[in-house]
Parts: sequence; structure tokens; C-alpha cells
Amino acid sequence: MATKNSSLMDKIRNEFTTTALVLIPIGIAINQVGRLISTALALPIFLDTIGTVFMAMLAGPWVAAIGGFLTNVVTAIAYGRPTSVFFGTVQLFIGLVVGLFVYKGWLKKPLPVLGTGVLLAITAAFVSAVISTLVAGGVSGSGVDALVAVFLAAGQKYWTSMIGARMLTESIDKVIAVFIPWLSVKRLPEKYARMFKYTNKIR
Repeated sequence: MATKNSSLMDKIRNEFTTTALVLIPIGIAINQVGRLISTALALPIFLDTIGTVFMAMLAGPWVAAIGGFLTNVVTAIAYGRPTSVFFGTVQLFIGLVVGLFVYKGWLKKPLPVLGTGVLLAITAAFVSAVISTLVAGGVSGSGVDALVAVFLAAGQKYWTSMIGARMLTESIDKVIAVFIPWLSVKRLPEKYARMFKYTNKIR
């Protein structure tokens, strides 16, 4: 058992190369820019996980999980929103799942990429609805709140409104979040692609 645990830890440590460590702040910055665009335009989508998926596709699940979670830590500190840290669990999950799928070689074709986006959307919708209710009274501070209000005004029950609104927004958001990095990695010049460990599992 100790040998297996040591082997796993060695694999995780090997993921955090110098290139991967440099990629983490870049991924966080991409997430923050997406979030700022969404907030500024009051969009009902978040655009704050594109950087996490980039990290997963270039550097693997553990780097993406850490970078994704740190995105929300940065948001909490920079904007004085401590509840953002709780939503970091969604980012962590996305990083691990996409990184695992890349590692398995499952994201070479468009259809599995689409399926991954839908899977992430379903999971994120349920998890974020629960977190939003428990730590923020059902308010996320994003454009999705307006859509929840529409559901409630139409006579839908609370949880139907929370999850239904998020399913609509997350479906669009997560498909975008997966396809943009995937297309970018597919078209990455070979001299740059060789810098990252996981690009050969997508190209």
C-alpha cells in the first residue's frame, strides 16, 4: 500500500514541472478575464473555467485542479467575496475530470468533447445550486440570478428554479469552456505543443 501511495504521489509531483507552474497563473488570469467579461456584460454564463480546462489539457488533472481552485481564492481576496472559495470545489472538479479524460485519450474527437461539456454542466448545476443556497442564500452574484428570478416568477419551485436556470446557463458555459481550449490546443504550433505533457493526447 505504501508503495502504491508513494507511486501516486510521485506521479502527482511529476505533473508540476516548471512549465506547469508557470501555466497556473496564466490559467487563473484567463478565468478572471472571462469572469470580468461575464460580470461587465451581465451575461447568464460565467466564462470563468476556460483557463482551468486549458490547464487540464496542457498539464493534466492535478495542475488544473489546483489552478482552478486558486482562481476562486483569488476572486475571494481581490473582490472581498469569501463565499467564492466554496465555489472553488466546482473548479477543482472540472480540472480533475477534464484532466482525467485527457489522460485517458478520450478527447481527440468533437463528440466526446461535447459530451464532456454536458457532463460538467450537469454536475456544476447541481453542486453550484447547493453551494449557492447554503453559503449565499441562493444568490450567486452573476447573470444567472436573473434567470432564477424568471423561473420563480413563472411559478416554479425554488429548487426547480435554481437547478433549471443553472442547467440552461451551465450547458452553454461548459460547452464553450471545453471547446475553446480544445480547438486552441488542436491548432497549437508543434514547437509550442512539445512544451506540454498532455497535448499529444488530444492532437
